[in-house]
Amino acid sequence: MRICYYELLSVDRSATDLELKKAYRKQALIWHPDKNGDRVQEATERFAMIQEAYEVLSDPHERAWYDGHRDSILRGDDAAVHKDSSAGTTSDDLMRYFSMSEFKGFNDDDKGYYAVYRKLFEKLSDEEESAHNADPPEDGQSYTRYPMFGNSKTPFADSDGYRGYGGYARDFYAAWMNFSSVKSFQWMDKWRLRDAPNRFVRRAMEKENKKARETARKEYNDTVRSLATFVRKRDPRFKAYQEEERIRKEAAAAEQKARAQREKEELQAQIAAYQEPEWAKVDPVLVDAFTSDESESDDDQGGSEETDFYCVVCDKFYKSEQQYTSHESSKKHLKLAEKMKREMMADEEAFDFGQDKKEEEVKTLKKKKKGKKTPKFGIEEEEDLDALTASLTLDPSGRRRRTNRKEEPTEAEANEPAKETAKMKRERRKEKKKQKEENVGCTI
Repeated sequence: MRICYYELLSVDRSATDLELKKAYRKQALIWHPDKNGDRVQEATERFAMIQEAYEVLSDPHERAWYDGHRDSILRGDDAAVHKDSSAGTTSDDLMRYFSMSEFKGFNDDDKGYYAVYRKLFEKLSDEEESAHNADPPEDGQSYTRYPMFGNSKTPFADSDGYRGYGGYARDFYAAWMNFSSVKSFQWMDKWRLRDAPNRFVRRAMEKENKKARETARKEYNDTVRSLATFVRKRDPRFKAYQEEERIRKEAAAAEQKARAQREKEELQAQIAAYQEPEWAKVDPVLVDAFTSDESESDDDQGGSEETDFYCVVCDKFYKSEQQYTSHESSKKHLKLAEKMKREMMADEEAFDFGQDKKEEEVKTLKKKKKGKKTPKFGIEEEEDLDALTASLTLDPSGRRRRTNRKEEPTEAEANEPAKETAKMKRERRKEKKKQKEENVGCTI
């Protein structure tokens, strides 16, 4: 007979974590075997059930699962009376294994923890293999059996040499906690397709049957995975492995801390034992003298320091851009800048810059006489350009120059009659025509 966990702790189904904790302590004090000497066997069983109830209800995930399947767990074998024989183990059949009352102690006896769950998972694996062989996949992939549950001697993980896949309890839990059934779940069909009057009804039946199968498959997979999680949490091998891992991690952390401390102490010892070589030692007297000389030189220079802000005119450095900008607008700077400008202009006039001007004049003359032969003035081509320029300046009469000014007419040209233009010709013809009309009128 199974008792509801909430009834064992005498709390409501909406009880909080604090209320569950208080109720567990109260019931544990009442049913502790040491306080029930007259009924030790009954108190021991009751105390174990109270511990199981608190362990399940204090875990949020297991409590949510228990609340969702509470009725099925309490029914146990009663739910499998009218099931289909082809279904094998169903979700309702597995509900009774979500209770520590299903086994007696964590030992290898027939009713012990290891024997009960080993037989259960072997049966589930055989059913999956039979379903695979009855309807093999199209790709022809062979069936791979799930790892075995083992016994109390089976190690949880690799510690003394690798035994291969399936030789450890960790492989078992890794496989079953990711379980996916290959059963067809045809027994979950709601309709018989042969009863369909036409193809439209048949398609609707197939759709509902497929939905029912997928729902049953999902529920079955979730139940098997949750059962594997439930079993692992109570597995003594898993608890021992967790304790070993905790000790190992603590030892590794302590070793790392000790190594860091040793390295620190060794470094401090090296620093303490270090002796500066003779060539690296500095005479403090020389250092003081050098420092005093530098301070005196700074005082002589007015304490100026070289920076990026340098005035070329005044030959000074400034510490900031603001100082440099203010200095540029000062009267002293402007006066020195004007003086430097005059000196530079005077230096420019002292050099001979007339050569460029003469070359420009020669280029201008060449453009004016482009296409005509340049007359020779008794000099050779190899002579200096200055001599050529001087010859052109001294003998302008030997060259014909084009000017924009109109030449004054000579006396003979002035006596010649001006040429008659087209306008003048038109006016003269008009006058002749007018005179002819007047003459004709007088005759009439």
